[in-house]
Amino acid sequence: MRRPLERGTAVDARRIANWLTRFHGYRVNVTDTRIGAWLGRFSERDRDLAARVLDAVQFVSSEEMDEAFRQMLARLPGWSPDPGHRQGTWRFVAFSHSAGESGDSMLHRFRVAAGLTASRFNELFIHKSELVRERLGPNDAVVFVDDFAGTGRQAARAWHESLAELLPEEPTAFLMLVAASTRARRRIADETRLHLVARSYLGDGDDIFACTHFTRAEKNSLLRYCQRANAQHPRGYGDCGFVLVLTHRTPNNSIPILHADHPRWRGLFPR
Repeated sequence: MRRPLERGTAVDARRIANWLTRFHGYRVNVTDTRIGAWLGRFSERDRDLAARVLDAVQFVSSEEMDEAFRQMLARLPGWSPDPGHRQGTWRFVAFSHSAGESGDSMLHRFRVAAGLTASRFNELFIHKSELVRERLGPNDAVVFVDDFAGTGRQAARAWHESLAELLPEEPTAFLMLVAASTRARRRIADETRLHLVARSYLGDGDDIFACTHFTRAEKNSLLRYCQRANAQHPRGYGDCGFVLVLTHRTPNNSIPILHADHPRWRGLFPR
């Protein structure tokens, strides 16, 4: 979470321009008109609060995601783009529970960012269903690629429902993410054999309802708007309370006033 500006800071052209620059590249174009409409969903007395929420949004751009993938890959022990210097057999797989999930697009983004698009690297990239026939053993590695883990539930479920059976000879299994919560990191470590690698980790200080940037009264007001946006998960899925936005989508663990899209509420970053 970013530190918001001081209370009462004017929502002027300079502040709006800063938001437009930071949020540039989101899958739904963020314009000054849409920002104005979003702020207008708050009562006049709460618009300063809404503006400070936008200040606090942690936006991860395409460039940052690509650089994160390059850096994380370079840190994996035993990996090298040169097969002569690579330790064991390596395979890269989308971390998707079903077709069309975020892991599919993230694997493509990862491959491009890592400079592994040449045909000589084709064998490195496989579908999850091909893992068994690869017979990866203890000296080999498989890297599952996705964008974000908020609670770790999906990763734990995927491990127990399929991945453990697909890796009977127990290769080193990495889960590479752009970001993850510390709660997800603990759960994945406790319940799976996945080694989590992430660009950044979000902790209690990134929960807007637990952070020190907003008063209790402000948090209560914010919660009321979040309840209007999503009565079932007003603090975001898993009660994470994040204000994280990735360039291609907003995680459902982020507060719903950012991403809800229905007649009662239109978020600035619809999923």
